[in-house]
Amino acid sequence: MISFTVKPHSLLTDTTITMVEAWRDGVFVAGIYGHEYVVRLVSKYLDGVDEETGRPPSVVVKLKEMDTL
Repeated sequence: MISFTVKPHSLLTDTTITMVEAWRDGVFVAGIYGHEYVVRLVSKYLDGVDEETGRPPSVVVKLKEMDTL
């Protein structure tokens, strides 16, 4: 199960910048934060991205299973 928390960005000195942490079964798997005019998703578990057309279009980010690392 994936859950999310919102916290101050731990690596930036500006404490007003927040990030979303993605957790899977109690393990941190990804961080999501704004950077200038983009949204960044960072994770050592990235395993590909798909685009879905439609209204609205979306991006699906795949994450590796944790036991495959």
